[in-house]
Amino acid sequence: MSGKEKKKSGTGPAVQRREAQNMTALKQHLFLAERRKLRTRYVWLVPVGFLALLLLWTLVSARNFDDMDRATGYQYFLYSMSMMNSIFMPVMLSVVASRLCDMEIRGNTLKLLYTLEKPGRFYDIKYLFELKYLIVFSAGETLGLILLGKGMGFTERIRPDMFAEHFIAMTAVGAVILSIQHVLSLISDNQILPLIVGIAGGFLGLFSMFFPAAVNRVVLWGYFGIFSVAGVDWQRTTDEATYLYYQPLPAVSFIGFLIAGAVIYLIGKWIFLRKEV
Repeated sequence: MSGKEKKKSGTGPAVQRREAQNMTALKQHLFLAERRKLRTRYVWLVPVGFLALLLLWTLVSARNFDDMDRATGYQYFLYSMSMMNSIFMPVMLSVVASRLCDMEIRGNTLKLLYTLEKPGRFYDIKYLFELKYLIVFSAGETLGLILLGKGMGFTERIRPDMFAEHFIAMTAVGAVILSIQHVLSLISDNQILPLIVGIAGGFLGLFSMFFPAAVNRVVLWGYFGIFSVAGVDWQRTTDEATYLYYQPLPAVSFIGFLIAGAVIYLIGKWIFLRKEV
């Protein structure tokens, strides 16, 4: 095919490059549009408030630590924070998703919005903006635990791999749960339903930690505890728990969870795209 024929057919390198540039410019425009819509909604107060509550609870629970407790203090922090995340993070994510999605739902502007951008792209960009708050929350939690331990004089050595795995695990589980809250917020005319799901999921995740392992693994919200990097050694004689050992993130199970999470996200997107507006 000659150069003229390529130009006529619209498949030449210059045309493809121009289409790629237009697509990039469109995505940047959509991101800027979402950012402008959030300027006066102060969504960042939600993760900041939940983070402050969790760190304050952690500080109060460790105020009477002795020297033996300080020797395994970070492992105690990480284990207890995994349990607290199972309660509070689903609620926090449901509020964030509702705050970001109710603008279009309450204003009934989806049909008008679809004249400017594709529904699938709108769904993805909304999710990315919600995910941003989750990542900041997880990073703040991880850094906050380290600073609290330093301030309380913990003698346990800081293991970067342990804290990195905690951040990765909590963010990954939160991202999958967020995908559920995301689609619920976009298909629900009333944001009460997503909030109820978030609250119920939080309590279910906590209680599932006391279920048999086979049952626990079918509860999505229970993976905050399953992927906890701090193991618990129960003393049968005294029926007390000591937080003594670090357990690495199980690679095979974690990869399987990520694959299942991607499937859940695609199913949610498919449900949203079938919604009539």
